Amino acid sequence: MKNRIFYNRVGFSTLLNKEIHRFMKVPVQTVLAPLISNILYMAIFGGMLQTREVGIEGISYLNFLVPGLATMGAIFAAFQNPSFSIISQKFQNTIQDLNSYPISLAEKILAFVFGGMFRGVLVGVLTYAATIFFVGYEVEYPIFFVLALTATSFVFASLGLIAGLVLDNFEKMNFALAIVITPLTYLGGVFFEISKLPGLLSAIKYINPIYPLVNVSRYAYIGVCEGNIVIHVLLTMALVISSFLIAAYIFKKGVGIKTV
Repeated sequence: MKNRIFYNRVGFSTLLNKEIHRFMKVPVQTVLAPLISNILYMAIFGGMLQTREVGIEGISYLNFLVPGLATMGAIFAAFQNPSFSIISQKFQNTIQDLNSYPISLAEKILAFVFGGMFRGVLVGVLTYAATIFFVGYEVEYPIFFVLALTATSFVFASLGLIAGLVLDNFEKMNFALAIVITPLTYLGGVFFEISKLPGLLSAIKYINPIYPLVNVSRYAYIGVCEGNIVIHVLLTMALVISSFLIAAYIFKKGVGIKTV
């Protein structure tokens, strides 16, 4: 029976609720803080560069900026939830307890990923809601916009789970956030069109997984984006599948969980 993918829905719901409740207990730190940061980005960049022209005809810089900020908020929130949850359990020396949970491997993985995804979508949607004061509420494809934030959050929740399993302390986690994810996010088209970057910086878009995620959200929000939207959607789907499969493989191998 334990070989089934799903066999204990109550146990799965319990672990998922635990992951959601963990960050909802401190909403000021986990939800409000990144939301305020994104609002400040909107106020500062939007205020200083609101007359700046973008390479998309008929689109103001503020409208260009909103989906980027929503995506950025979703990325950091989704990544931090499972990664810090796993590392906290390592710090408390309770990580081995995961082996005794009466739920399937898939249920364990999905509980952590869905918990991070929920937090990412929540921050992303709230970021959009906060920007209504600046640019209004209109979204070109509302359902697609939520799906884009969901896909982004799923990808980075999976990556956050991988990081939590592979890394063994908060210092390494913060290093990964500061040195890897933050630069990729800033160079992923959140604040400006990548095509306007010079030389090598512009070419980074071809290896930056955040670039298609931002463009899918931007297309859903304003109806246009840099590059071919079909290619960006296909890349997003590939990232969703590959990030989850890698997380599942590492989790199944017991990396960071099994004692030596």
